[in-house]
Amino acid sequence: MSKKHTAKKGWLRALKAAHEHDQWGQSIEATDGYTDVLKMLGNVDDLNLTVNEREIVAKSRAVVKERMEAITAGKGATTAKEVKGVVQAIEGLFTGKDVEVDIKVRSGVNIYADSKQNMITDFVENALLPPPRSVKPGSQTISIVIKSIGLKDAPTYIDPFITVSVVRNGKQIGPIQDTKKSHVVKDKHVKFEETVHIQTPLDEFTGGHSIFFEFKHYKPKKKKVSIRCFAFMEHDEILQAQKQKLTQLELYKKPTNFTKRNVNLFSIKQLYLNVKVVTHKH
Repeated sequence: MSKKHTAKKGWLRALKAAHEHDQWGQSIEATDGYTDVLKMLGNVDDLNLTVNEREIVAKSRAVVKERMEAITAGKGATTAKEVKGVVQAIEGLFTGKDVEVDIKVRSGVNIYADSKQNMITDFVENALLPPPRSVKPGSQTISIVIKSIGLKDAPTYIDPFITVSVVRNGKQIGPIQDTKKSHVVKDKHVKFEETVHIQTPLDEFTGGHSIFFEFKHYKPKKKKVSIRCFAFMEHDEILQAQKQKLTQLELYKKPTNFTKRNVNLFSIKQLYLNVKVVTHKH
């Protein structure tokens, strides 16, 4: 029996036992059992799971955790019925067939939170900066509020963040800034609500200037941060965005191309990087 199938057998044994206690109203036994299940499902690094398998395991773990909270603290509305869906999903794992996943996770929950797949906490290197201070009177600066990014597989990314940089004629200039890691997902969107203060005054922007946004996430198998896609705003788009409540930027396939030549769309779906540009007069 392979390592995956051995693990699956243990998961199901523990999960079914806990679920049975849950159905009988034996809260202490159910909670103890679910605690064991959480430990098992959170320790899968050596199983070499595929992206789809990893997502199913992470969603399963999130539902079990929610059920525990409902039992112990009366928090949330996850019932034993939802746990039954987890049992069915895990039974379909490693069979060589497509798994029909019917695991209902509360909107906005990061399915990788608190698991060993989400243990990297210090890889964001370029902190967000305060508004620029040494600005000539009469100049203008801009802040960009990064609202969200739309991705069809939004819940699957571990510790995602966005790197923002000013680029002139294909080269990064000035400080590079990273948003905080997001743990909020809703309706195929990773939510950020982060404000990035661009340090280069708007008056210094020319036709050769752009602002780049690189969506990055952590890959536990490779133990590194990876770029998934990128977007950019050209000078004329920045000026136009000042008049709009929300600007939607196209997403492009990696690797990031600061020259903007021969770039390819990341997706044909109507999913974008959503930002708002705010102007400050000094």
